[in-house]
Amino acid sequence: MTMTSGKKVLLVDDDDELRTALGEQLELHEEFVTDMAATGAQGLEIAKSGHYDILLLDVGLPDMDGRDACRLMRRKGVKSPII
Repeated sequence: MTMTSGKKVLLVDDDDELRTALGEQLELHEEFVTDMAATGAQGLEIAKSGHYDILLLDVGLPDMDGRDACRLMRRKGVKSPII
């Protein structure tokens, strides 16, 4: 996890290149700080561990459907907006 100096974004996507490129693009704007996960399980653990201003969640994850990951996050108390 990174230090907070702007809006916190959690990117959950199994495509390493896409996830890295999107994270780099967001961080070019100094108002965003990004954390990343490659699986739904990782995303869930990270999302539960702190507050995020928004989560960007892929639908096709290797360990679960992103919609199921979203439902699990909501059940675990994650209140951040999820796209």
